[in-house]
Amino acid sequence: MVKVGKVKYLNTLPLFYEFNGFELVEGHPSELVFKLRKGKIQAGIVSSVEYLLNRDLYFFLPNVSIASKGKVCSVLLLSNKPIERIRRIKLTSNSLTSKFLLRFIFEEGYKRLFEEVEEEEDAILSIGDEALLLKEEYEFNWDLGQEWFRITGLPFVFALFLVRKEVPLMYTNLIRTEIFSSLRNFYRDLKADRLEVEGFEKDFLRSYFGTCISYSLGEEEIEGLRLFFRYAKKFA
Repeated sequence: MVKVGKVKYLNTLPLFYEFNGFELVEGHPSELVFKLRKGKIQAGIVSSVEYLLNRDLYFFLPNVSIASKGKVCSVLLLSNKPIERIRRIKLTSNSLTSKFLLRFIFEEGYKRLFEEVEEEEDAILSIGDEALLLKEEYEFNWDLGQEWFRITGLPFVFALFLVRKEVPLMYTNLIRTEIFSSLRNFYRDLKADRLEVEGFEKDFLRSYFGTCISYSLGEEEIEGLRLFFRYAKKFA
């Protein structure tokens, strides 16, 4: 059976809300990247930088991603210092894409560099559900999706749905069918106020999925992805 990787974050819920016919393997983004690269899973929604690093292994499904046009709400730089005093940042080990994005924002937006450290000093880069929970504990927070949009005027693509090239077309088509069916049913229930997720209020869910996260991969998203890849190649 084809195994599909699912990141254990709230932002993947619409893609897998009603997803049938495949074995789902959950994990952090970095865990799923490793499994996909080694062929332990055959497809999954993973950091977009993985496609840049190993595009000979994959193709990405058209018209679907995890992106934002402005704020993303769950990829945050958190600090108790103003940004001009931030020099040393603890980076998450869970997402290579967010690390490269933060470097872009500092270099292109603030015209300076920072030092990566193992323990929290000036600031911390946090992603996913952890970022949603930690946000209130810090005096300052910067939304990386919003910062990218401020600098470039383009959407940012955080994750692509990658499929290994050896997967038969029949299964790839079935994955696409399940994804778009899941998205339709998710937003149907969200609009009808039938959506319930443990640990999150309904008002928050409407705001988060209505204004923060996008699942499209249109011309603007592709343009933003290309710009980011040109930058990320310096470190890849």
